[in-house]
Amino acid sequence: MELINQDHTDKLLKLVSRSFALCIPRLPKKIRSEVGNFYLLCRYADSIEDSKFDQKQKKHYFRLFKRVIKNEDFVQLRQLGAEILPHILSENDRTMVSDFDKVLGQYSKFDQKSKDIALHWLSEMMKGMLKYSRKEIKNFFELDNYCYYVAGTVGHYGTEILDHKFELNCYDELLARAKDFGLLLQKVNIIRDFAKDYKEGRVFWPKELFEKHNIKVNEVFLPENKEKSNLILTEMVQSAEENLKSSIEYVEKLPPEVRAVCAIPLYMAIPTLLKCYGNEEVFDMHKKVKLSRTETFKILATIDTRNGSTDFFRQFASELNNEYNSSMHLKIA
Repeated sequence: MELINQDHTDKLLKLVSRSFALCIPRLPKKIRSEVGNFYLLCRYADSIEDSKFDQKQKKHYFRLFKRVIKNEDFVQLRQLGAEILPHILSENDRTMVSDFDKVLGQYSKFDQKSKDIALHWLSEMMKGMLKYSRKEIKNFFELDNYCYYVAGTVGHYGTEILDHKFELNCYDELLARAKDFGLLLQKVNIIRDFAKDYKEGRVFWPKELFEKHNIKVNEVFLPENKEKSNLILTEMVQSAEENLKSSIEYVEKLPPEVRAVCAIPLYMAIPTLLKCYGNEEVFDMHKKVKLSRTETFKILATIDTRNGSTDFFRQFASELNNEYNSSMHLKIA
């Protein structure tokens, strides 16, 4: 049964996340199931957040989902799925929601501390999702808070579960950098997906940016506003850059067994961020800034073959910086 559940988890990961589907199966068996399971719990919550529900309904279903997980209630899970399924926007998320019983079954077999860690950070994430649901993000302080709730919490979860499974000797140092690791990855997504999010009625870029440059959000898509749009984009990239140095240090301090795996999302985020810099496609609703398969496989191969070298991660970040955009110098020193 455990093997069946793991196969099911891997299948759902491939369905709902390209990057995490690459990373999680590479983790040691000691931690792989827990991390993959936690990601899917978060994804379920995210499907509620992205749904057509209003604020009151989302609050209700977040509470219900938390109760389902805490009580490991399979009957209530099926009832929950039936209620929310018609309101879920993504077809892949609908598939995940309708086939979530094995995910809960896998969760039920974890040791109690693993469950407690997962439920705590899932609850923290849902609290933030509810707080910022359809709320306008006014400034960079609020942007960082939002990114903490939806991604920094994942960094904290990862650090705690690693400490539980591997008994880290640098737990405090990792914990101090875990938030930045999550913030960087989320900010890259927010920058890259600006046009897509706007099309779906969501804007995560701070309102103060548009006010500063005297432009409305919908006007950044107009060709005549190219200069102002690029200035706003540059400030967003710089905001993500502020979290980069600490994110690299986070990966460097991880146990050898998981270091290379956790480097994958980081070193996919860096060239994606560099591609966004000065790129008009960020404001094109018909295009998406992303790495090609060739670029992705090159990064994976480089990490696999060189992650043991001295200062590899810092060197690799520098190489990516030079390769993708020599006019932009990321803060990696």
